[in-house]
Amino acid sequence: MSRPHIATASELSTLRDLEFVARTTVEGLRHGLHRSPFHGYSAEFSQYRHYRPGDDLRHVDWKLFARTDRFYTRQFRETTNLHALFVVDVSRSMDYGDKFALARRITAVLGTLILDQGDGVGLLAVGDGVRYLPARGGHRHLSAFLKELAFLDASGTAPLSTALARTLGLLKRRGLVIVVSDFYDADALGTMRRLARAGQEIVVIHTLSDDELDLPTVGAAEFVDAETGRSVVVQAEAAAAGYASRVRLWLQDLQTAVRREGLDYLRVTTGEDLERALRRFVVSRAEGTTA
Repeated sequence: MSRPHIATASELSTLRDLEFVARTTVEGLRHGLHRSPFHGYSAEFSQYRHYRPGDDLRHVDWKLFARTDRFYTRQFRETTNLHALFVVDVSRSMDYGDKFALARRITAVLGTLILDQGDGVGLLAVGDGVRYLPARGGHRHLSAFLKELAFLDASGTAPLSTALARTLGLLKRRGLVIVVSDFYDADALGTMRRLARAGQEIVVIHTLSDDELDLPTVGAAEFVDAETGRSVVVQAEAAAAGYASRVRLWLQDLQTAVRREGLDYLRVTTGEDLERALRRFVVSRAEGTTA
């Protein structure tokens, strides 16, 4: 079932002792880990309401009736299964170093975790065409999910915002959208904002190559924009300090803007320990803190 060129079997199972829990309300058809917008009579107490004819008498709080001489019914919050859609950036800027391989590994590991806990995952990538796998659950679906992920390559001309706009039309229920990208598309944040306002929970996974953070000291070098084909020749040593400063300012501004929208944000670079980074992030979500 594993695809060694995406992730090893040990990587796919590395987070299986954890749970990836939705922070916002999601919609579903059966019980699971996540809060539903619907009220019912499952295990988690939500609120009291006045008794209505036809209510199940088992859920009347008789002790409260003894104190108030009024009938109240206990309501419980239903839990539901999550549907998570991974939107993977396949634009040409992702084809640098091991950045796209990192994006696919992250998608494979988190997708496996979500499927293992009984939830559903799907995949969307828009390059020169559209690859879309609707979110489903079950171990058979894991094989289809990893196979679809293996077919992806970072050669598309469409920006990430195009894929996110397509997502708006595909999702018919509230759930989780996990966006994996280098976020060089300045329009992506606006589309993610629209998704969030439509009721989707958005998780931003920012993948970068270590080489993108600092210019290599190689003397005169030509740098080519993978998206536009434009090139520029610079003296790397002279430009290094200014480049590094601008990159760090961009990273800070992006992270601030994403979190201002209430979206979760994780940045991972190719040189990091992936298991440690993902574990810290998943645990922080479960605890309601920021990674």
